[in-house]
Amino acid sequence: MKIDKMNKKILNILQRNGRMTYKEVAKKIDRAQSTVRDRIGIMEEDGVIKGYTVVINKKKAGLDCYAIIQCKVDPSGLDEVTRRLQRVENVMQVYHTSGDRNLTFMMATCDYDEMKRILSDKVAPLGIRDVETKIVMDSVREMAFTDIM
Repeated sequence: MKIDKMNKKILNILQRNGRMTYKEVAKKIDRAQSTVRDRIGIMEEDGVIKGYTVVINKKKAGLDCYAIIQCKVDPSGLDEVTRRLQRVENVMQVYHTSGDRNLTFMMATCDYDEMKRILSDKVAPLGIRDVETKIVMDSVREMAFTDIM
């Protein structure tokens, strides 16, 4: 799929407010509502738009322990470990990364004891090794707008 100028405008608008209606987006770019609906539908089908989400304040939601966890996984098993890790409770994001540690993921739990329990009972058995856990002291910015030129 080609991301043309109109699609870029739509993506930029939706990044700022994914709850906008087709009608509101159409008005902002001076196009027909049906055009916007069709283009968004195609971008969803093609995986350009992967989904819509809510950014929560973890502390206010009772998730007082938030961590970035980096670890090593045997490259031959990376895809399988990644699939299984995505099903572990409280794992929020999972990334294949470059460098010495090839897997990074984020977890949010109600407290440190729950995090230790999940890491030991659910994550460690997946074949993850050389784990480095970094507790996030303060979340300054979690979502950012990326201008698609």
